[in-house]
Amino acid sequence: GDAHLLVSAAGDVARPLYSPDGKQLAFVSNRTGNAEIYLVNLDTGALKRLTIDDAACNLDAWSADGKWIYFSTGGRDVGAMQDIYRVPSTGGTPMRVVAETYINEFEAAPSPDGHSIAFVENGMAARQWWRNGHSHLDECEMWLTDLDTPGKFTQLTDPGAKNQWPMWSTDGKTLYFMSDRDGFQNLYSIQTPGLRYSEDPDRKPPT
Repeated sequence: GDAHLLVSAAGDVARPLYSPDGKQLAFVSNRTGNAEIYLVNLDTGALKRLTIDDAACNLDAWSADGKWIYFSTGGRDVGAMQDIYRVPSTGGTPMRVVAETYINEFEAAPSPDGHSIAFVENGMAARQWWRNGHSHLDECEMWLTDLDTPGKFTQLTDPGAKNQWPMWSTDGKTLYFMSDRDGFQNLYSIQTPGLRYSEDPDRKPPT
């Protein structure tokens, strides 16, 4: 069929994500010079800006109930490391969800029930940085955090590979993700909640 222009601006538009009810589209635009998150109402064309940040905002996901939009930005951490925030889809003040200093946290994936978030982390690529006996350069580990218990983290993947793009099954019992642990980027799954992919009982989650 014919393509219809939804958003027009003097800048780039990227990362469109439908709201759960299909009535709105979240997207990232640099129309003001910095990558910020916007919403467009698909029925009326009304546009709303959700973020104003000193660094680029990366759109991650909608919550299943459509009340929150999750994103990552490096505007508040040391060395422009990314932290994960969420902002009400109706507008308001963004709130930090995961923000550990000197670590990139990104690609947030809220669980269908809204109680947990799977996310990806790695360290500072410009400087070799170590924790728990291994370095974070190109590696990406996947973690689970409990929104009802701040500071509670569960490590889902072993170090030594790039593990990214978590996505939940609709029943919330399985997480799908990409990993290059076998030398190629392939798809894996892990059962949730509370089960660690790692078999090492001594590895501790971040605090």
